Amino acid sequence: MTKRLILMVTVMLAMLAGEARTVRDFFASEPDQVFALLPRTARLDMLDYYDNGTIVKANNNMGNDSQLDTVTDNFLRIHTSAARTVEMRLMQWKNDTIIALVETVETPVKDSRITFYNKHWYQLREIKPFKMPTMDDFILPTVKKDQRKEILQQIAFPLIELTFGGPGFEQLTARHGLAEFLSKEEWVKLKPYFRPTLTYHVQKGKIK
Repeated sequence: MTKRLILMVTVMLAMLAGEARTVRDFFASEPDQVFALLPRTARLDMLDYYDNGTIVKANNNMGNDSQLDTVTDNFLRIHTSAARTVEMRLMQWKNDTIIALVETVETPVKDSRITFYNKHWYQLREIKPFKMPTMDDFILPTVKKDQRKEILQQIAFPLIELTFGGPGFEQLTARHGLAEFLSKEEWVKLKPYFRPTLTYHVQKGKIK
């Protein structure tokens, strides 16, 4: 039995049992909603090549290249196209496993959204493991209220990128894209009032 076939059988058994062991199982069994343009067979091929030490590009249904970047037991990153990256991070929530999924697009400045799913790929709307930061969160706490309001009025498009990183991918970093979006002159004026990044930690089922 080939390694690829073993992987496929393992995923199917996990699906039948209603369980998945690692992030790769969730990636392979995702029901073509998040990865609608990347067929399950292509995902299995990418995992197979990755396990053999080779990172290859796979054609998606739009004829573009997708590339698996990183795979651990609880984290996976894939570039589904040149303009879209998806990160999956497994978390524990009240003795159950949930999936934190970060989708990042380049517009051309990077902008992200984060959604949460249960292990059957139903989106979780009623729980709030993480509150997406706003541009106000990046402003230094020493900035006074009136000045803060004036600064925020100058930002028409609050583009924020999210990325998992750190040991065990326990950190979630938020980064605003003001330096890339604003003109050089505008950014020079606003830069003293902003933190460049915000760092969150995955702790006990929450990102805080």
